[in-house]
Amino acid sequence: MAEATQQQNDVLPVDIVDRLKRIEGQVRGLQRMVKQGRTPSEVIYQMAAVKSALEQAALHYLRWEAQRNSTPEESARSVRTTLDLIAKML
Repeated sequence: MAEATQQQNDVLPVDIVDRLKRIEGQVRGLQRMVKQGRTPSEVIYQMAAVKSALEQAALHYLRWEAQRNSTPEESARSVRTTLDLIAKML
């Protein structure tokens, strides 16, 4: 039973992959906006939206990664690693 739970925890949640696909679409839209010569304010606004979406995806991914750990030692190591990664994102 514990092995089945571990296998479920190792599978990357579909919502994270879906988020990344939406971000990919946003970036393609940004490319079109730049090629079309849209105003800087429109382009920058969309860039900020992409940045925010990436940050949220990263946080969801890190949360999922932290939950995969089964022992307290692994969890503590994961928390430290996660905090280091968040600091790099900022």
